[in-house]
Order: sequence, then structure tokens, then C-alpha cells
Amino acid sequence: MPQTPAITIVVVNSHRLLRKFIDFPLSLYKGNPYFTPYIFEDEIDNLTPGKNPANKYCDFRLFLAYRGKTIVGRVCGIINRFANEKYHQKRVRFNRIDMIDDIEVTKALLGAVEAWGKENGLTEINGPLGYSDQDKEGLLTKGFDQHNMFATFYTHPYYVTHLESLGFKVDATWVEYRLYFPENLDAKFTKLADYAKKKFNVHLVHIKSKRKKHLKPYVYQVLGLVNRAYKDLYGYVPIDEKQMDHLADMTIPLINLDYLQVVCDENEKVVAFGLMMPTPVFALKKCNGHLLPFGWIGMLSAIKHSKVLDMLLVAIEPELKNSGILTIVFEAALKNAIKNKVKYAETGPELEYNTNVQALWKSFRSEQHKTRSAFLKSID
Repeated sequence: MPQTPAITIVVVNSHRLLRKFIDFPLSLYKGNPYFTPYIFEDEIDNLTPGKNPANKYCDFRLFLAYRGKTIVGRVCGIINRFANEKYHQKRVRFNRIDMIDDIEVTKALLGAVEAWGKENGLTEINGPLGYSDQDKEGLLTKGFDQHNMFATFYTHPYYVTHLESLGFKVDATWVEYRLYFPENLDAKFTKLADYAKKKFNVHLVHIKSKRKKHLKPYVYQVLGLVNRAYKDLYGYVPIDEKQMDHLADMTIPLINLDYLQVVCDENEKVVAFGLMMPTPVFALKKCNGHLLPFGWIGMLSAIKHSKVLDMLLVAIEPELKNSGILTIVFEAALKNAIKNKVKYAETGPELEYNTNVQALWKSFRSEQHKTRSAFLKSID
């Protein structure tokens, strides 16, 4: 009987191996109707040393698992020095983990991350978590028959079984909702939005185009607001101006201005905002995540015509969170969604204890259809 080749772990240290690392899920999930790949070009920038501004406070190490000459798994290890200092932890993170249904492969991949963490004096392994909250995070635990969002990843059910068998425990859980839009706007939304505008002397900004001169003045304000609004959430790491530029460069081309709502006070300070986008996931699936040379054509079409929205971010100044100002954001977005005949929106991951956010969806017909978790284990 032929002997099964041993598993070999290889550190990604070349552009050729990086391309293999990014594209491995395409073969693993071939034929799966729910999986959507990352944008290949964004991943090159995210995972190339020196290109991602998070390198300022994060160390990255990428691993591929081979059985013979065949790639059977991958994982990204991250040492987030800022997070460890902020939360008084000694953790190495793992992210972008994908593997065949063989627990020995999973054990070898996570073992490589653990060993790297141990070399650096760390005592726990935690994930899937990224370099910041703007990176994809959490392992799918419910909703395996649902397509993933642009801001999340899809994973097979056996991933969870493998981690649990290796001694990992749930450390945090996020829930996701699908919100169905009505055919007509309820007059109460407009009344509440108008009341909030008058009471707090705020207004909705009308951004004319996606040109930098029109959007740039708001990028730092909006993402600075995200830092303040999200600062106490699980594992949150604030982003600096270089990362803001990095995120803006990746996101602005995908924005449809109908779904970017910015609320300012009388001094033109941003106090609330919401960002949704017509989901590009179906277009990404068709081009396997590669925008070049022709995948961008489908992406542009999706941005204009998709009937499904991905909710990416919503934030409000912490002292105004119970003011009703977010009604202004949702009223404007809902009005445009109805105009464009959108069917539904995906909320994205929300921490299960974040009841303030979940209360916003009570006005919609909704379905809590996906759940994902981060896992934690002590390093042996």
C-alpha cells in the first residue's frame, strides 16, 4: 500500500509563493456556490512586506502546507504588537486559514503559527483575526448555505470541528443579519430624520463624485470617527492616517454614492455616517478575484446594477449614540435602495452583545442567518 507523503510547512518568501498562497482557496472551493474569493490585487498589497501600513505595528508570516508537491493548506500568522500592548496580552493571531479536510494539515499549519509565536515570547494563539477590524475576521459557525459578503470569508463546516479537536475555545462571536427592504419608504423614517436634523442642527452631506477632491476631506474624519466609536469593541485596533489612505484606495473604487451617507454638524464636523455597497461578490466569483485584465468590467457593472447591498460600516459619535441621528443615515440609504429596487442588505458581523446596533434592525423584516467566532488556545 503506497505511503501518504508527509506534510511539509513552507514559509512564503517569494512573489511566486505569495500568488500560490492567495489563489489556494480557488481550488479548495471550486464548484462551491457560496464561496467568494478575495480581490487578488488587494491581497498582494495587504500581504507584501512594506506595502501594508499595518506593518508599522504588525509582523506577518505566511505558511503553506504541502503534501508532496500539492498545496493542501495555508495560514497567515500575525503578531499585532499594538493589540498585545493595549489589551495586556501575549497573543499571536492567525488569519486566512484554509485547508483540506485533514486535521493533520490543520494541526501542522497552526503548529507553525504557534511555534513562531512562542519564539517571540507569546503564550496564546487567537483567530481568525486580522491586522485590524478592517481586515476579515471570524470563522463561520452558522450559515454554510449562504454566500459570504465582500468584507467576510466563507469557510467549510469542518474548520470548526478541527479547531475544537485541537483544543481551541470560542473567544468572541459575531452575528449577521439579512435585512429585506420594503417597496415604499415608511413616512416615520422621514419624520424621525427631519426631527433629528432640527434638534441637533446637523445635515446630510451631498458628495458630488468619487474624485479625491470630493471624498478626501471626509476620509480622515470618517475613519477617525470609526476609531472613536469602535474603540471598546473586541480586539479593536485603531488605524492611523497611512492605513486610512490604504483603505480608501481599496474601497473608493467600489463605492456607489447612493449608499454613502455622511452627517455633519454646523461646523462641518462628521458626527455620523454609513457606508453600504452594491455587493461585488457575484462578480468576484466570475473572475476568481482577479480584476486584471478584464475582471474589473464585471465589478463596475455590479456596482451599478446589483440588487444586494453589503453594509460595511456605520458609526456615530459615542455621546450621540442614542440621539436618533443614525435615522438620517438610514432614511437616506433606504430611500435610494428603494429607488434602485434593491432586494436586501447583508449587515456584516456584529458582536453578539452589541444590542445597540441590533436594535436598529427592528424596523426591518430581518433574518439572523449567519454566525462566526474567533477562537483561542494556550500555546503548549
